[in-house]
Amino acid sequence: MELYMEPVTRQSQFWDDINALALEAFPPEEYLAPSKLVEMTKGNVDFWALSDNGLFVGFMVILTYKNMAYLFFLAIHHALRSKGYGSLSIKTLKSKYPKKKLVVDFEMLDDHADNSEQRKKRRNFYLQNGYKETGFFVSYMGVDYEVFCMDDDFDPDDFKEMMKTIQVDGFDPKYFYKQI
Repeated sequence: MELYMEPVTRQSQFWDDINALALEAFPPEEYLAPSKLVEMTKGNVDFWALSDNGLFVGFMVILTYKNMAYLFFLAIHHALRSKGYGSLSIKTLKSKYPKKKLVVDFEMLDDHADNSEQRKKRRNFYLQNGYKETGFFVSYMGVDYEVFCMDDDFDPDDFKEMMKTIQVDGFDPKYFYKQI
């Protein structure tokens, strides 16, 4: 198993797969059209198609800012989940951005949420792949997210500055802390 990353454009060989996966993998309040993500690559955004020997595996979107690389989106094709591709994607991310602090956010745990089990699995996945709790949270587009970082010296101010670079209609993040 070897993961290959290639920049996504509208002419990408996996364009239809990426569009289908984006619709399937993210709820409406978290969905961002791949065409919008491609537009964002003119700034501080990298949009990568992931493949293994020509097989479409998924995609990831990374925002870079100062010394930070923020995993904005990671989606693995439903037929390939729980087969090691998510972890391999994180390893590939580390090697692609070796001098950056790797940061991610994901839906906060909520026992009353319809996808409560999925949220627990996602949180455990990031913990198992080297991310650590920061005690920092962000709320945007009607959803609360927990922020993890691979480094111990996560800088909330840099994170807030980076989030200001995201040009999406209605995107107005609010930040808060919780005891961990």
